[in-house]
Amino acid sequence: MRIKSSMAMLLILAVASLLSAAEKPQTIPPERLQNYWLLADTGNANIPNSGNNLNAPSCAAVSYVVEKDGSTSHVKLEKLVPDGDLGKVAVSVVSAMRFAAAKQNQGKTPVFTYVVMPFNLPDASSPNAAERSERARVLAACRLDNFAPAAKEVVVPVR
Repeated sequence: MRIKSSMAMLLILAVASLLSAAEKPQTIPPERLQNYWLLADTGNANIPNSGNNLNAPSCAAVSYVVEKDGSTSHVKLEKLVPDGDLGKVAVSVVSAMRFAAAKQNQGKTPVFTYVVMPFNLPDASSPNAAERSERARVLAACRLDNFAPAAKEVVVPVR
């Protein structure tokens, strides 16, 4: 009798472990996000009236998890170039984002990814080559190298 209850307990633990592993977010680079989730709503950002480097050409890299319900969690400012108060704005924007599952993500797989947000930069479609070059240079400073770990490895930032 004791052996049967021990085996049953092991089976329950194994099933629980598989279920919890299925809910862990998959780490993906930003360029693959559209394969899982599509931005449905951006909400409203909290923009300060004054602060440090608010008008400087800059970028912010913000990591986050898109949960099964399309909300964001574990929002974290990873990089801000140059340093200033726009990091708070970037975190506010990402915290307010809501997503809808992409057609190929019917299981609503949660994902861990990041976004690079431009501030005070020329438009990407600017006809001026120098402006496009400046935009690319600033945004490159916020790229997170080696973000996506090896396949099946899950990285979730600790709050």
